[in-house]
Amino acid sequence: MIFSTNKSSLIPIDTLILFTVVCLLLTIILFILVNIKIRYKSKKIMRFWNVACLFTMGILFSGGVFGKFVDVKTAERRTYTQKDLTQDLKQLENCIMKENPFYFSDRESLSQLFLTAYEKIEDGMTELDFYRLVNPMIVEVGCGHTNLSISEALVRNREKSAKFFPLKVTLVDNELYVLEDDTAKGISAGDKIKSINGKTSDEIIDTLMKNISHDSIIEAKPRYILSKHFNSRFYDFVDNSESFHVKLMRRDGSSNTADLQAKPRQEFNTTAWGLHFAEYQDSNYYESMIYEDYAVLTIHCFAPEKQNKFDDYINEFFLKLREQNISKLIIDLRGNYGGSPFMAKTLLSHLITEQTSYFNCDLPRLHNLLGFQKPISPAESPFDGDLVVLIDGACFSTTAHFCSLIKHHNLGTFVGSETGGTYVCTDSSKDTVLKSTRMRLHYSTLTYKVLGQGLSKNSGILPDLSISPSIENLLYNKDIAMERTLQILTEAKKD
Repeated sequence: MIFSTNKSSLIPIDTLILFTVVCLLLTIILFILVNIKIRYKSKKIMRFWNVACLFTMGILFSGGVFGKFVDVKTAERRTYTQKDLTQDLKQLENCIMKENPFYFSDRESLSQLFLTAYEKIEDGMTELDFYRLVNPMIVEVGCGHTNLSISEALVRNREKSAKFFPLKVTLVDNELYVLEDDTAKGISAGDKIKSINGKTSDEIIDTLMKNISHDSIIEAKPRYILSKHFNSRFYDFVDNSESFHVKLMRRDGSSNTADLQAKPRQEFNTTAWGLHFAEYQDSNYYESMIYEDYAVLTIHCFAPEKQNKFDDYINEFFLKLREQNISKLIIDLRGNYGGSPFMAKTLLSHLITEQTSYFNCDLPRLHNLLGFQKPISPAESPFDGDLVVLIDGACFSTTAHFCSLIKHHNLGTFVGSETGGTYVCTDSSKDTVLKSTRMRLHYSTLTYKVLGQGLSKNSGILPDLSISPSIENLLYNKDIAMERTLQILTEAKKD
């Protein structure tokens, strides 16, 4: 049994925490006022106030305002009434239709999809049944920040009970490959999957692409996610069977069939939004290496490390480049889903030579007060050497904004594959928990744009040199994009 908390619609915290903070602030204010105005009654008034706060908290708690207790053991098999699921769908509809900016999608078309979904709700559906029904509709919002995830109870339940497709699978181009051997079944890493339980690889990919959120019609991000988290998405949206009949093609071109049993694999137990943070949970968000005549700055995520402030780290890094006369820089943004725009601004300040704006759109007054629209001023001695930026489909949100500005100001060369985002995205996301199933919706409410002359809202930033790893590159851990980048820098040095 766990307590599944509700989220505040005002700020991204639990309603219980928000209530507690508000009560504490009001208590402090009341204490000050009482001691100034009517000190002789202060104890009595404060005692009454504390009792009132506790009483109110009890009423709200019993009324489900803060959340509800959920049985983890029954989360997978629990069924819901049509009324309960209709209520959850209405909650989803209200959040999306009333608060999403609809920058990439059509409001009327999405409204029709909601009407169709109401007609398909049935008594006795499980959380997973309901998820598979409504999630494609959430994806149609066309926002990479808008994701519907399974309940916390179901995630906990799967920690002990879920069994996934047993071999790790990746997507390369438009083909599925296994990345692990199963010698007993005659399967080798690099074998191509043709079908699983009668579903062809094309059918599987098509279903999964319809269930992974992305900006506009840009497919780069869902394809990247499938290359990293196929097994998780396959379990949620295609097949969570106990066994799998698999048809494969070996690397020598011969055919193979195998019957595999599902297995528990905790690394596959992730969620639609949680997988964005699965690879960098230990605060290893940025790192750098300086070599004899070039340097590599890797930003896994624009998020601050606990004991390594980003601004100080970046300032020190570029200082070392000047001291060591390094004139060739590689910024590796592959796998970076985004993060803080202020950190992107700091990095950009070391690459520009004149003041420039970052956000190029109207934002609420609070954002202006917080410095969102403050222009970027160049660092004291900005980097003026050769710059190459490595990109892939994960690069969206802040990372795509950063790339857009690099492209707009012609600051460097892009190597890799199309980014998952462009110069515009929708964010300022909120979170809500559905009343019955306790599924969790993370959804955007505001549009953010940066300068991006010549860029399309329907396409990611395209590389100057397009390089995507082959299955052989993956199997032998060969970083072909980095190798080609070093060749570019070497050739530039000769010129």
